[in-house]
Amino acid sequence: MLAAASGGSSILFAARFTRLGALTLILTRAGLAMDLDALRRLRFVVLRLAALPCLSEAATAGLLASWLLDFPIWWAAMLGFVVAAISPAVVVPSLLQLQEQGYGVTAGIPTMVVAAAPLDDVLSIAGFGICLGSNFAETSWLSYARAPLELVLGLGTGLIGSALLVVLTPSSDEEAFELRLLLLLGAGLATAFGLREVGFSGASALAVLVLGAGCARGWGAAAKPVSSSIADLWTRLAQPLLFSLVGASVVVEALDAETVAAGLLIIFLGGLVRFGAVFVALSFRRMKYQEKFFTALAWTPKATVQAAIGALALDEATTLTEQRFGRQLLAVAVLCILVTAPPGAALIAVLGPRLLEKAKDPDLEDAGPDKADDAVPAETMPGEPESK
Repeated sequence: MLAAASGGSSILFAARFTRLGALTLILTRAGLAMDLDALRRLRFVVLRLAALPCLSEAATAGLLASWLLDFPIWWAAMLGFVVAAISPAVVVPSLLQLQEQGYGVTAGIPTMVVAAAPLDDVLSIAGFGICLGSNFAETSWLSYARAPLELVLGLGTGLIGSALLVVLTPSSDEEAFELRLLLLLGAGLATAFGLREVGFSGASALAVLVLGAGCARGWGAAAKPVSSSIADLWTRLAQPLLFSLVGASVVVEALDAETVAAGLLIIFLGGLVRFGAVFVALSFRRMKYQEKFFTALAWTPKATVQAAIGALALDEATTLTEQRFGRQLLAVAVLCILVTAPPGAALIAVLGPRLLEKAKDPDLEDAGPDKADDAVPAETMPGEPESK
């Protein structure tokens, strides 16, 4: 019996390690791919697009979970943030493919969406981590100071870590590719596991994202092969393992009709609120209706983050009630993947060429954010400069 218990503990640890390792890969890849210049130039619309739909959907899903599934406040908030995170693995490649064909670049849509996608995810993951820590930690002054503390700790750890890696492997050293890759992965995993072990799950997600973005800035062109290798590692190893674990964690017999029906209603109504919030977030930009509609459509697929964090609350559960909540939360996360990812990817590919204008100027097809943003100036809020 001791051997069986030991084997079960080892399997649980391996599953948790794989989930957190996969999440680290997602965030590192997103940080390396983040266009900091575009983020600075489009900071207002990118921040609105990242924050407003995410928080609106999270609040809607949380309220519905509290009503339909009788979740306590922290469990309802965790479910809300799980449902709210979009999937960069679905959204970013689809938008980049349209950008290569010239669709939407005149309005700067691919740049805007790709820049906002990792911020949407880190907001969801950080929110989930804060709620997870607050739910399972003892109530103290730390609970009330957790949000700003997680923000400061995540930013500080990521900036210090990226500065150290850039100093150790400067961009002038062209033969340090393998060393850069190993150091970045090691630092990302150490940061994610270390901060999580001391109770700062949200800070760990933000720190890994900032770590990747800082290294991309410091290494310049030398970061591209590192980013490609991490993308290959995710596609060939981490992604199949992660989704296999998610599937294995779902107890089909435990999926009662009430949970499935409530989960579908939460996903549908939350998606409608997100759709409307995208229009509000883009209301200060001079865009055509069909372009706003497409952006809202592209802002719906869910997959990778739900797979990475959907079972984390179940891992922490100790009582039978908490385990029931954890299984229901995981079930809704899986439903979210099944309902939004395949249809979302297909709709982006099919409707993108129909709803977006194709750049007539051949130079615009490879222009990137600069020419795209100059082509259609943004309507600005007071104090918000136009993109140049």
